[in-house]
Amino acid sequence: MTFAFSATRAPSALLLIDPEEVPEDLRPRLESLVRAVRHTGGLPDRADGVEILVTANRDLSGPVLEKLPDLRLIVTTGTAYDYVDLAHCEANGIAVCNTPGYTGSSVAEHAIALYLAANRHIVALDRELRTGADTGGHLALELEGRTAGVIGAGDIGARILAIARGFGMRARFTNRSPRTVRGAEQVGLEELLRTSDVVFLCLPLTQESHHLLNRDTFALMKPHAFVVNISSDELIDPDALAEALRNGTVAGAGLDVIGSAAPYTGLPNTVLTPARGWYTAEGVHRRAATWIDTIASALAGRPAHRIV
Repeated sequence: MTFAFSATRAPSALLLIDPEEVPEDLRPRLESLVRAVRHTGGLPDRADGVEILVTANRDLSGPVLEKLPDLRLIVTTGTAYDYVDLAHCEANGIAVCNTPGYTGSSVAEHAIALYLAANRHIVALDRELRTGADTGGHLALELEGRTAGVIGAGDIGARILAIARGFGMRARFTNRSPRTVRGAEQVGLEELLRTSDVVFLCLPLTQESHHLLNRDTFALMKPHAFVVNISSDELIDPDALAEALRNGTVAGAGLDVIGSAAPYTGLPNTVLTPARGWYTAEGVHRRAATWIDTIASALAGRPAHRIV
């Protein structure tokens, strides 16, 4: 695809991201490539002249994108792009690129932290100790000898398995294609759910994975098992999760929530974070460096990580 960016000056790029997501040492390179425009909140009612949009986890449906009549490139600063209307982009000559591979160990470490916090009742114990409430009754489980199950053994999933093995856990995973993960066994989904003491969701959202965890799949799990999701919220049916937690079908959940936290705020033994699994100093730098490289490659006619 040949990009028809402004020929006489750097193209205008609308950055719908927090300012701190562009580390200071990377700002000169970004400013050498584009004329950066920052807008707090959502998209303006109309943004003529904007040729590049940089954002993540926002509504980028067709009607929203029509506010940007000169748009030629969308760069999502995360891996997911399910919120982008790809059909609209293809019909209107808009390239879409995502930003994979930037997380390093950040998200995997956060996933383990969510499990530890939920299993050891860290949030409840902290609150009760501070308020003088009774801190009894929060029985935890040791990790050593238990089984960690990962659904989606990509880079993040493989890192979670490696960390789990460091705690002395057995490591099992299911994946849509055969693969080898050192020290881990690949099994089917049903067997993984039946045998795991914690299930980590590390897969993209597709039609097949939507509500992968539902009433039927929760019913397969051990009553003391935990669920950790560091991927799309929609992988879990929230009503089924609420039912499973309240009736003891599963013991707890750790969720790095991308969208609204409203379905989860009243649930027992849950630990919630606001899509911050990637948010380390190293992760922020890798992420920005990657999407800035994508812009540079697009301006050179060779867009990296292109979806459409």
